Amino acid sequence: MPRVSVVLATHNQAVWLGEAIDGVRAQTFADWELVVVDDGSTDGTADVVRRYADDSRIRYLAQERAERSRARNRGIAETSGELVAFLDADDRWRPGKLARQVAALDADAAAGLCYTVARFIGPEGEELPLRKPSGRPPSGDVFATLMRANVVILASVVVRRAGLDAVGGFDPAAAMTGCEDWDLWLRLAQRYPAVGIDEELTLYRRHPGNTGSERVLGAALHVVDRWYAEPDTARRVGLSRPAVRARQLWLNAAWAGDRGAALRLSLRALREAPATIFTRPAAATAAALLLPRVALEALRAITPED
Repeated sequence: MPRVSVVLATHNQAVWLGEAIDGVRAQTFADWELVVVDDGSTDGTADVVRRYADDSRIRYLAQERAERSRARNRGIAETSGELVAFLDADDRWRPGKLARQVAALDADAAAGLCYTVARFIGPEGEELPLRKPSGRPPSGDVFATLMRANVVILASVVVRRAGLDAVGGFDPAAAMTGCEDWDLWLRLAQRYPAVGIDEELTLYRRHPGNTGSERVLGAALHVVDRWYAEPDTARRVGLSRPAVRARQLWLNAAWAGDRGAALRLSLRALREAPATIFTRPAAATAAALLLPRVALEALRAITPED
C-alpha cells in the first residue's frame, strides 16, 4: 500500500496534464500512487495518460461528466494511501512538496491537513507576482482564519484519510461548485489542527479556463450561509455572517475584470455590512478602481486576517 494517494480529477485539460503528471513523478518522495479521474473529457486526456503506461503507480479512470467533486470523491474511494493529496491538471508541484508535507504530518500526529504556499503562474508557466496566502501561512486552529476567506489552494493540500472518513469528502451539490474545496477544509479545520508550510511548493495556474468569478462568488456565499447556520460559528470566527459575506463580495470586487462589476459588488458589500469598508479587502477594491494596474498586485494579494 502506498503512503500517499494522489487524486487528480480533470476535464478537458490535456494541454497541461502531462506537466502535472511529470511533477508527481519528479517528487523526491516516491511512495505514492496517482489516480487520474477523467471527468468526461472530450480532448486527448486519455492519450496523455497512456504515455505513462510503464509507470505502475499511475492509473486512469474514465467516467461520464459528473463534475469535479464527484470525480475527486471517486478518486478517494479508488485509492488506499494513509495520506491523500489533491492536484488539478492545470497546476504543478515542485519536487520536494510531498516529502516536506509527509514529514510535517509525521511530526504532528494531531494535524489533519497540511498545505503549502502556492505561487501563481500564467498559462505558459511564467511565474506571476502573487502567492497564496500572501503572508505566513497559519497553522494550528485555522477554522476562524479559513472562515474569513479560503487561503488554501487545493493542489497544495495533503490530508489524512482518517480525517476524510470522519468528515466526508467533497460536497457534490451544484451550489458548492467553485468553493467545494473550501467547504471541505472548513470541515477538517473544525476538528483538526492544520500545518501550513511557508514554502512555495505548489504552482497554481491562472488562465481563462479557471472557474468564473461569478460562480465562485455564488458558491462562497453559499458556504458562508451554510456554516453560519451552525450556532457556534459566529463565536468561533468573531465576525457576523453579514461581515463575512461582505468580505467575500469585497474580495470578488478587488479581482473584478471591469469597473462596473467592481462597483456593483462594492455597493452590495456596503449594504450587507457597512463597517467592512475599513477592511483591507475594501482597500484593495478601492485600489482596483482608482490606481493604475501596475500598482494593484500587492494590495490584491491580501490575507483574510487583514
